[in-house]
Amino acid sequence: MTAETIPKPKAGESVWSDSDPVVLILTIGFILLFVGASVVDADYVAELIGHGFSWTAKYLGSFFQLLLLLTFFVAVATGISGAGRARIGGLDEPEIGRFRWLSMIMCTLLAGGGVFFAAGEPVYHFVVTPPAFDTEAASPAAVAPALAQSFMHWGFLAWAVLGSLTAIVLSRAHYSQGQPLQPRTLLYPVLGERVVRGRLGGVVDAACVIAVVAGTVGPIGFLATQMSFG
Repeated sequence: MTAETIPKPKAGESVWSDSDPVVLILTIGFILLFVGASVVDADYVAELIGHGFSWTAKYLGSFFQLLLLLTFFVAVATGISGAGRARIGGLDEPEIGRFRWLSMIMCTLLAGGGVFFAAGEPVYHFVVTPPAFDTEAASPAAVAPALAQSFMHWGFLAWAVLGSLTAIVLSRAHYSQGQPLQPRTLLYPVLGERVVRGRLGGVVDAACVIAVVAGTVGPIGFLATQMSFG
């Protein structure tokens, strides 16, 4: 199916069904398994998560940083090119104003994570040297790398991923081509229709849902603990 043969949907309407049992089974199954394992042996689960985080930081940390930089440069190039003036969604004016949009972002995306990690992440990178640096941990020389790593996570690079490039790709595919407003759509230009409609797309969506749950519940729990101590 080419772009010319895809039915023209109304604004926000997808030509595919949004229901996928693969996503439901994988996400609920993983969450129930994780909660059950945590109830049975919380120390083992915590140790397993720690080993997984250490392995990821050691072998994939530099790759993730390069990927973030590449995403940032692509987003900047898109913004200053002719594509940056394109209107997506078939509307002359956006339905949500700039103030309301920024308010929703600040109260959801940055609320729990920002309050805790604004202080927690620089301290963590101070006592654990980031992958791209070779400074001695917990030394005066480790201050600048710790802040640099934190600024990278919460600065322009984060907005390039969350607030620009990903939103542009999803909006274009959903509103102009009728693809589902789901994570799998990000792989549609690379892997084609079989990702959107096949089981692989369900696995991609499930992995993203699990990642969002893990990345949201953690900061909210940290924030609740921080508020209780306050």
